[in-house]
Amino acid sequence: MKTYLSELWEATNKRVLFMIFLLVLILGVFDILSGGYVLRAENLANLFRQVTVVAMLAVGMTLIIVLGHIDLSVGSALGMFGALTASLIAHMDVNPILAVIIILALGFAVGCLHGALVHYLNIPAFVVTLGGLIAYRGVTQYVARQSIPLRIDWIKSIAQDFTPDYFSFSLLALVIAAPVAFTSISHIRLKKANLPFEKPLWIDTLNLIVFALASIIIVLTLTSGDGIPIQALILLFIAVIVGAIAKHTPFGQYVYAIGGNKQAAHYSGISIARNTILVFGLMTMLSAACGIITISELSSAAPDIGDLKELDAIASCVIGGASLAGGSGAVGMSVLGAFIITTIRNGMSMIGIVAQTQKIILGTVLVLAVALDQWSRRKKS
Repeated sequence: MKTYLSELWEATNKRVLFMIFLLVLILGVFDILSGGYVLRAENLANLFRQVTVVAMLAVGMTLIIVLGHIDLSVGSALGMFGALTASLIAHMDVNPILAVIIILALGFAVGCLHGALVHYLNIPAFVVTLGGLIAYRGVTQYVARQSIPLRIDWIKSIAQDFTPDYFSFSLLALVIAAPVAFTSISHIRLKKANLPFEKPLWIDTLNLIVFALASIIIVLTLTSGDGIPIQALILLFIAVIVGAIAKHTPFGQYVYAIGGNKQAAHYSGISIARNTILVFGLMTMLSAACGIITISELSSAAPDIGDLKELDAIASCVIGGASLAGGSGAVGMSVLGAFIITTIRNGMSMIGIVAQTQKIILGTVLVLAVALDQWSRRKKS
């Protein structure tokens, strides 16, 4: 028994385990303090809706930080692209589908411009995106100086509607089946090639069982209320796709290589320019998508939307273990970091903590998270 436990402990990612434990602990404490309200289906659905934008920004910010840069413009870009989307639809009578496509393409182009300025003119990303933060906020306040109402039902449904139960349970089956299939294929390939398994089969099986049980509990809880928020599915799709790209494609490996040692990556034949431009393009395109989701949730565009969202995104990545020195970070961990930040904010609101005190607590949590991360890294080295 002792051998199995030690083997399981050695194969466990300690940071992931700690983050999940911390998230469960925060949920439990706030549920007790709120009289059992935090874990109700209605509030959990609200929590998923609150975390979507922050987590999507954190997904893109992870690659930016891994690359060794920072993007301060994402909150202002979110507001600008949200306001532009509403203006195209409400003031210029542009087809809503075409407007969304235009805004996403424009977001990618603006991000590519950021990357080009950083690489070719050697301007620090901090300066480029700080300029973007100021300029884009000005554009937002000009375009949406008066709130722009949004009356397109399918756009409003992105952030306001829920999935029907049959779709939720179908998605649950897919979410459970996909990891099982990938794990089985991986083991079969390794066995055919006579290569050693990274983890024993029983540990992978246990991980899949725990993941399946957690997924079932979440879906059953949400379907006992209104269902799964549609924007949460968008987050799931984005996180899985970008996470897979970062982990399993040459592009992702190049990004980590550049962040780890830019000079060595250059001598290895990796295009620093192309990968830098693509990462910044992806980041700002995700900001544009978050702008569309935000105006969908509010049913309008206002001059202050997206304010300070860049700080939440950066904090999520740092809490998730991304190194601001570059070369280290994971999309899934940044999403977990976003859940922790949003859960703390949601819980504090549920128990009546005022906004000023919430900011003090969140700032303290961020500093403690960085201090703990630095301590653990120093201990390992």
